[in-house]
Amino acid sequence: MAFNFQSLKDAIYDYIPTFWRAKVDDPEGDNSSKGTKFTPSRANNIETGIDKAHERITQIVEYLEGEEQTIKKLFFEFLLLKASVTSGLTTNILSEDFSNANSFNLKEGVFDAQNKRIYLP
Repeated sequence: MAFNFQSLKDAIYDYIPTFWRAKVDDPEGDNSSKGTKFTPSRANNIETGIDKAHERITQIVEYLEGEEQTIKKLFFEFLLLKASVTSGLTTNILSEDFSNANSFNLKEGVFDAQNKRIYLP
């Protein structure tokens, strides 16, 4: 699922933490406290908070992974344009990243799968 920056920014996840109190037995009773009991509802509140935090982190990671690809594409296009202009070739420039291609056959050249590069003769 893809997220845009605005939807991530607008998403609010409420979590109300429990303020835990220790049990204190003061012989004079001035500072006595029963302490906060550990109950299923409080445990479920913790679990829900952890689940929401993980969901949020996943959304942010997915967003950033998409942004990384966008930055790489823009950088590639910038380098292509820079090379074209410095070599005097300023027309018929085509940029294709093959991001939607499932497979392709090379008639010439070598595909480096590790670095995801095609080397042409």
